[in-house]
Amino acid sequence: MRVDLHMHTGYSADADFPQTIDDKIAACERAGLDIIGLTDHLDFFRRRPPEENRDAESCVREAWEKRRPAGNGGIEVLAGIEIGQIHVDPAADDFVRTHPLDMVIGSMHAMPDDLDIYFHEYEKLDCDAFLHEYFDEVLKMEEHGGFDVLAHIDYPLRVMKYDGYTPSFDHFMDRVEQVLRSCIDRGYALELNAAGLGGWQKRVGPPQNVLYEYRRMGGERISIGSDAHTLAAVGRGFDDSVRNAQDAGFTHVTVFRERKPYFVPLG
Repeated sequence: MRVDLHMHTGYSADADFPQTIDDKIAACERAGLDIIGLTDHLDFFRRRPPEENRDAESCVREAWEKRRPAGNGGIEVLAGIEIGQIHVDPAADDFVRTHPLDMVIGSMHAMPDDLDIYFHEYEKLDCDAFLHEYFDEVLKMEEHGGFDVLAHIDYPLRVMKYDGYTPSFDHFMDRVEQVLRSCIDRGYALELNAAGLGGWQKRVGPPQNVLYEYRRMGGERISIGSDAHTLAAVGRGFDDSVRNAQDAGFTHVTVFRERKPYFVPLG
């Protein structure tokens, strides 16, 4: 099954606009996908209101109206949301509880200063200390719960590189293992995210040694997503994701329908 369980439409402030849900579904059909998840942004912060969705209420309502079951050779459309920092504001839990959703992606985008990880000036920071704080926040988010898929664990690696410094988790595997253990114990699916193909890494994340470790520790649930913010990017990195997953010993992708996990074959 060709799946893409992480993508954004014009409802997300950082996606191409205009880009309707119908546009996205049509692009996924053209790309030959079998199962897709509509997962626009809704980020929460400690000192400022959510702003990553242009209209969160309409977004989720329309996604649910457009969802389609599998069958008759057509694409299956699932209605989801990507929530950033679900652990920092009770309103995030309220939103999840009061809206129909197939899946909730949990993401760490912003640190306690509310600045997105993308925008820090890493050449001016102690990057080791920054990564330790990042893992602290991911662990807090996992302990809080309320989501189904742990997104792009390697998000900082995508954006921390600067002249003279190449970020890596190699010296942080003890912290990575803590995150993976929590992921396994709490039943989250670990996401293979293709956004790194467009940056300096030129590869699907997480790093392969992280995926190996997750499987060695008993991890069974994985998710696959392009993280497409444009129509052209839907399905991006699917084949690479499948190769990485199979190489690490996985045979199935976890798909959430009405927040319940199901396994579908890789590829």
